[in-house]
Amino acid sequence: MATPPILTLANGVLPTNPQFWLDAATAEVRRFCGWHVLPEHTEELVLDGNGLTELLIPSGNILDVTACSNDGIDVLSSLDWSAKGILALAGGRWTRKNRGVRITLRHGFDEAPDVAGVVAGVAARAAAQVGPVVRQNAGPMGVSYGTVNGAPISLPLLETEKETLLPYKLVWGV
Repeated sequence: MATPPILTLANGVLPTNPQFWLDAATAEVRRFCGWHVLPEHTEELVLDGNGLTELLIPSGNILDVTACSNDGIDVLSSLDWSAKGILALAGGRWTRKNRGVRITLRHGFDEAPDVAGVVAGVAARAAAQVGPVVRQNAGPMGVSYGTVNGAPISLPLLETEKETLLPYKLVWGV
């Protein structure tokens, strides 16, 4: 049995719905940053244990932790956590079990206009399916668009966009 496609063409053309490109740009920004970044929301994460006293979690802005279990045992009262995503157990170690740590937390940023601006710019560029103008002539007309290996610059983040996102990118473990 063949694996189903991720995307199919509508009437032989790529999607033109702006929401499609906003979703794709959001996914690209989140992939680069290593976590959801915004909006602020509450979720449960199920993580692999590492057997150490500290565990790094995929978040760069923890606001609150409301539940935490280690190998099925509630450890919230002995938990020390940092806003930058480090969980420590007072006098204990995290399990080594895969999916052995569960944490319910509120995290993310309520607002991040710079991140939203990158998402909007990437989505607009992708929807237009052309890169930035890199050469323009006046006579006899002509224009050249930026490409990456011959393909239009679309969803790949530009270096300036990556620089904008660096404050939100998870860098621990690097």
